[in-house]
Amino acid sequence: MGQTPGARYRGGVREAADQPGGPLEPDSRPRRGAVLEATARVLVAEGPRSVTHRRVAREADVPLAATTYYFSSKDDLLEEALRLVAGRELELLERRAAELGPAFTSPGALGRALAAALVDQVERERDSVLTKFDVYLESARRPALRAASRRWIEGFTQLAASALEAAGTARPADAAELLVAGADGLLMHHLATSGRNADTKALRARLERLADTLTTAGASAV
Repeated sequence: MGQTPGARYRGGVREAADQPGGPLEPDSRPRRGAVLEATARVLVAEGPRSVTHRRVAREADVPLAATTYYFSSKDDLLEEALRLVAGRELELLERRAAELGPAFTSPGALGRALAAALVDQVERERDSVLTKFDVYLESARRPALRAASRRWIEGFTQLAASALEAAGTARPADAAELLVAGADGLLMHHLATSGRNADTKALRARLERLADTLTTAGASAV
């Protein structure tokens, strides 16, 4: 969808009304926030391919013109929603990591704590986990989304590195990259082959084994 003549855009977001240099209306920010929240809901419930201006306008109960006013393209709309969803997920994981901090006293304890946290996320927030993988795959096809995916992965990796360092792992930054990639693979395989209420015991055991491998014998050889 093209940009509106006479409007100014920065990073795909409209800054002004059609009058050259005109300021954004003071009461427009709540509506922009409503559009963004609606986009996040569609993203989590239906996946990135369902995010369109028309679908978001219906979800937000605003005119279609309101979505195109603030976001000049679907990619701009989706990228901001990705930042919102990713930021919230990282905040949740940071809080969980803080709660589990005392458990990061050894590689074995880290593995158990990590597995418990990820399994809990699959059981409680399955749709959010699916969204993350949907976005990764969509980013492979749409370069405009890759920066958002990269920030998401980097956030998870930084959290993992902090936990690995607390557990005494050699070269925690290197091990963290493998841990995040390996955990994502195990989660994706589980989601692809299991239903919503599937038993997660095998997933938990595999996650513990992955963490144990990287934090003990494998960590020094990364």
